[in-house]
Amino acid sequence: MRAVRLGGARHGAASVLVLLAALAAGAMPARAQVDPRILPLRPAYARNPTCAPVATSIPFAEHEGTRDVGLSPSPREMPLNQGESAICFAYATADMISHRLGRQIAPLDVATKYYFADPERLTAIPTLREHLKAHPNWRADIAWSRNAAEMSSLGNPQLLPYFDKIEGGEEDTAALLYNIDGLCEDRDLPSNDGYRYAAPTLHRLRYRSRLAPRPMSFRSLAGTVPHLRHPRTDTFNAGWIAHVDARCRRASLPVPLLPVSYRVAANQAEFVEMRDSGTPPSPRAISRILAMIDYALDHRRVPTIGYSWYLLEDRDPKDPDLHADHASPVIGRRKVGGRCQYRVQDNTGEYCARMRSGMREACENGRVWVDEEALRRTLYSVTYLR
Repeated sequence: MRAVRLGGARHGAASVLVLLAALAAGAMPARAQVDPRILPLRPAYARNPTCAPVATSIPFAEHEGTRDVGLSPSPREMPLNQGESAICFAYATADMISHRLGRQIAPLDVATKYYFADPERLTAIPTLREHLKAHPNWRADIAWSRNAAEMSSLGNPQLLPYFDKIEGGEEDTAALLYNIDGLCEDRDLPSNDGYRYAAPTLHRLRYRSRLAPRPMSFRSLAGTVPHLRHPRTDTFNAGWIAHVDARCRRASLPVPLLPVSYRVAANQAEFVEMRDSGTPPSPRAISRILAMIDYALDHRRVPTIGYSWYLLEDRDPKDPDLHADHASPVIGRRKVGGRCQYRVQDNTGEYCARMRSGMREACENGRVWVDEEALRRTLYSVTYLR
């Protein structure tokens, strides 16, 4: 499960310089030109032999969710953050997609499709047919990932599957499902600070669903798994889907989203269990993840990685989350002192000053340079878009 702890970790070339200058001036950047290339399905991965520098950024526009100029640092200078939600996978996936499409995609839309979109609709998209054929288990993978979702107990003692109480997800599945119904920009469905800007709608839907628990549209939920259905939540979730559809001025995807992923463990808990049992993932397997990161960066893609938030910040001894499974995009690479470093864009909204020694000095507004050897100790998955 891609969920980080609540509280402290509230669970990214010349053209880049122009974009950064525009952001510094407070201007809304022009949409980047979409790279039409589709990368090979199974290339030969290899580490970049020189750790050549790469610098990129996620499209970021001023909107309702970044106007809190009284805060420091300003949200204008930090990545969209997941607030008190536990859907870091959706924020990492949205960043990966935003970079691919040149538009800032709404993470809440990514999460909504991930939990509720009907996967059978993927078969009607011509540009996905070869990709789906190459992955014959895609239906089972989507069902597995949805059934692995957990429910927050906060204000939800019966662990019911209300949209804003569902936790965890997988970036490759989320990216694949985002091919359905076109894109929704974050300006239409503000997602900064998790559910903050959706709170009035969520409160209203919760009240209405208690008064009239019959679902407003059975079809809007028919494509998901029974694990995410319940008579007491179907009305709420159908209402949320209707709200998203009403808010989003959808546009067609300029390119298909074709995810490629590799993992050495299902999640951080399994990674730690393997390590503590004396059978950790092999250095060769971790090197394959790093080679895929290099390949993505060298081919103008932003990959996402699965790792532990405790790489960046020390665990509070009172925190019940032992592993802090987390997901983030990788937006840069450089070589310092003969060692390769990767720039990880954190989406928790945490201040750099609260990070552990060594990380806080390498952090700027949530974007952290992490040494390869430190990353190896917690890295367990990678996903990029072909």
